[in-house]
Amino acid sequence: MGVEQTGKTIILNHASGASAEIHLYGATVTSWKVGGKEKLFVSSKSATDGSKPIRGGIPVVFPIFGPPPSSPPEYAALSQHGFARTQTWTLEAVVMDRPEGVSVRLVAPAPPASFAHSYKLAYVVTLAAHQLSTDVHVVNTGADTFKFQALLHNYLAVPEATKIRITGIDAGTQYKDKTLGGKVDTAPGGELVIDRELDRVYQKVPSQEIKVDDGHGSGFAVRFRGFEDCTIWNPREGTGAKIADMEPGGWERYVCVEPGYVREFYALAPGAEFIGQQVISVL
Repeated sequence: MGVEQTGKTIILNHASGASAEIHLYGATVTSWKVGGKEKLFVSSKSATDGSKPIRGGIPVVFPIFGPPPSSPPEYAALSQHGFARTQTWTLEAVVMDRPEGVSVRLVAPAPPASFAHSYKLAYVVTLAAHQLSTDVHVVNTGADTFKFQALLHNYLAVPEATKIRITGIDAGTQYKDKTLGGKVDTAPGGELVIDRELDRVYQKVPSQEIKVDDGHGSGFAVRFRGFEDCTIWNPREGTGAKIADMEPGGWERYVCVEPGYVREFYALAPGAEFIGQQVISVL
């Protein structure tokens, strides 16, 4: 069988030897191995017992991104990045278990009672030989428009963050620089390197594909649909050393490339469905 479930995790195994691990807590993908090599970073200091969000892998960010807004009240009361990453999800179905890929669908529980919105939140994870696909599905089951943000917070493992080259941000793409208090600027195009703390929300990325050359003969391509924005983050030592659950020097071993819909709130009509998809390929 290509799908194994333990008490707390789901393991996907592909015929090629590739594997993935998903924690039911937060539906967080915590491991993705191709050719025996780990492709996701998880801090060795991260809790995995459900006491706090997992630091690394692919956390699911929903229904807000970043700190809560000042209003409306039910959103203002939320924790950073919302509650999906701290809920215990359930395995709803094995979607596919064939040579082409192994796929499962997880569903989130109802929101906290203080968040009075009706929706169904599902997450489909598909493992292939050299690809990992993760899709967020939101269905508005209520009578009113449901507003939310959603993002997949990929921690991509790299040998040396300062050696990577990031491409796919076209010249003229606007971005919000969170290291400069949210200042809006315009990307010049060309390669992006990690030579300082980087925390940028690129808005309406035209290419819908970000490539990471890890400087050691490999890398990633991150393609996305439905999601229109992409956050790129590496805290470097100045901020990284202040993160309580970040292992020493951890910031040297990952870059976050995070497709999402976060520049504003997505307005989902009653009965409508939002699908945000990403495919991460090993180069």
